[in-house]
Amino acid sequence: MTDVMVYVQHLLGIGHVRRMALINQALRDKGMTVAVASGGIPDANLDFAADHVFQLSPCKTADSDFSALVDPNGKMLGDDWKETRKKELLAAFQEISPKLLLIEMFPFGRRGFRFELIPLFDAAKEAGIPIVCSVRDLLVRKTDIRKTEWMRDTARKYLDCVLVHGDPNLFGFDHSFEFANDLSDLIVHTGYVAPDVDRTVKPDNIHRQGVLVSAGGGAVGTTLIKLAIKARRYSEKYKDAIWDIVSGPHFPDDQYESLRHQIPTDDIVLHRFLPDFRDRMSHAAVSVSQAGYNTLMDVLASRTPAVMVPFAEGGESEQTERAEILSEEGVISLLDLDGLSAQSLAKQIDNARQPQRIQIALDGAIKTAEIIADKIKGTA
Repeated sequence: MTDVMVYVQHLLGIGHVRRMALINQALRDKGMTVAVASGGIPDANLDFAADHVFQLSPCKTADSDFSALVDPNGKMLGDDWKETRKKELLAAFQEISPKLLLIEMFPFGRRGFRFELIPLFDAAKEAGIPIVCSVRDLLVRKTDIRKTEWMRDTARKYLDCVLVHGDPNLFGFDHSFEFANDLSDLIVHTGYVAPDVDRTVKPDNIHRQGVLVSAGGGAVGTTLIKLAIKARRYSEKYKDAIWDIVSGPHFPDDQYESLRHQIPTDDIVLHRFLPDFRDRMSHAAVSVSQAGYNTLMDVLASRTPAVMVPFAEGGESEQTERAEILSEEGVISLLDLDGLSAQSLAKQIDNARQPQRIQIALDGAIKTAEIIADKIKGTA
């Protein structure tokens, strides 16, 4: 019997996987066994930090508007695929036989996967094991109140606990979920899930050099990367420094090859993936990126000067909203992609300053592991 079964589904970026991997490692550090059911496109560079990974029939979003699900080759997926996925997931649950089920986002996100997750919840209820939701600090706001009500009602029906990976000292779950009070007995703020920067190294005293440009998973972010490459020539402080450009594993192959042949200097190094990304972040003079949860946590943990351009397509509001709050706190320099030029980006990079210290908890992975361990003990 496995201690924890984790369900994670990445569709566009890989932020969900990175956050869950930190949690999984914390669970394992406390002596628990972890099995992951993953529904995203498999990639050798993705490390779930799990004892076992069950790969379900993979899917991704057809576009940045999340208009439809497609297979790895871009083929539209229908009811037959959904039935296959549901059977695979339930079979994985039976094989794993977990003591606790940990679900990423649902029902506060991933509503399009209720065809398999509601049956999974029913199976977990029948088995008598706790169901815990792992959800980030901010949700994408819904215009249809009925969808928000459905989230609340589904959470109330099935969940034993809602672990919100944020800190109410910055803002609480009610900031983006208007029915949070209806679930107050279930909600626990864990603090932010951030990497554990080596406490023997003082981020203020690290010798920093170079510019690190990243685009998360790489499914979006092409425009930002191209602008950053052009910006180097306009930078007064960093025009002679090494610029590392990390496209992400899902950056389109044709665009990656085109960029690789167009890069004007050996001092701009293009990477698909950096296994030591967090270490590079800790030693970079400036980080340039979108404003995903995980990259922001890397910035907070390493106190790296950061320029961020949030992803805001397809109705995605959470990156912009979180980035605006942290920009007001003096943590990052915030830019809007609309109207952004290579010259204006270079100026912001030159002016980037080390983040202000803010009093928020960054030990969310450890706190999550402690809560889950207690839940398992309580059912023993």
